[in-house]
This record gives sequence, structure tokens and C-alpha cells, in this order.
Amino acid sequence: MNLVGPTRVRSTLAGGLCCAALMLGGCSFLNPINTLEEYAPGDGVRLDLTEDVTAENLMVLTRGAGAPGHLLGAIDNGAVEDVVVTVVLGVDGPAIRVEVPANELVNFGDTQVIVPSVDEPPGATLTSAIWAEGSDVYPVYIPVLDGTLPPYDRYLDRH
Repeated sequence: MNLVGPTRVRSTLAGGLCCAALMLGGCSFLNPINTLEEYAPGDGVRLDLTEDVTAENLMVLTRGAGAPGHLLGAIDNGAVEDVVVTVVLGVDGPAIRVEVPANELVNFGDTQVIVPSVDEPPGATLTSAIWAEGSDVYPVYIPVLDGTLPPYDRYLDRH
């Protein structure tokens, strides 16, 4: 009769638990942790223009292609100096210059940036460009929405 002692059972159990912990921990070791990556947490797009200046949640609201539109989103300036950011909406669209004070955020919802005519229909993206003083020019594809979702509907009632 071969009996297994309690010491052998404990060591086998401990070895099994160590193997399970290593196998489960290996998933996070081999794969990046996605929650640590920056992303656009809204319906618009986010873009780093410089180390300190970001465009946040950019989108255009319109009733349809060719109709006026409202630019929403914000420019966040974490720098110690003021900065001017330029947004060109569409291929030949208007250039919108925004002065952003140091350590401030300019919210386009508050400033009511109206575009006379939006080239794309809701559901499409508007090929645009954006840059800050001293930065590269970045192409950006800004989503076009129709304002059916609250709270966006209130912006289209203004024009």
C-alpha cells in the first residue's frame, strides 16, 4: 500500500497554484494593457498637436451635406505660453484660428464656431487639417453628426 503524505499533497497543490498564477499572469505580461493608452472617450476625435497642446473630441454637427455646421470639441493648452491653433474644415473649407491662453481650455461649444457649409453628410468624416504654432500640420478625419443624439440637438437649433 502506497500512501501519499500531507507534505507531498501540499507541495503538489502549491506547485499547481504557482503554475496557474504564472499562466494567468502571462496574459497581461505578453499583451499591452489597453486601458493605459490614450483614446477619444467621446464621439469625436482626439489629437496631440504638441507635447502640451491637444485637440479633444472634435466633431461637426449639421443637418445635411451643404448645410451649415457647428464645430464641437475643445483645444487644451497645458503649456506656460499662449498658443494659436488653426483648424481647416474640409479640403477647401474655412480656416478657423483659435487663440488658447496658457493652461486653459477653449471649448467650441461655448464659442459657437459655425461653418457656412459642410461638404459631407452626417455619418461621414470631414477631411480636415489642424496645427498649432510650431507644430506640424496634421490631417484629421472629423466625424460629421446630425444632432439626433442629445445633447447635440441643442447646437443645431442655434442656426
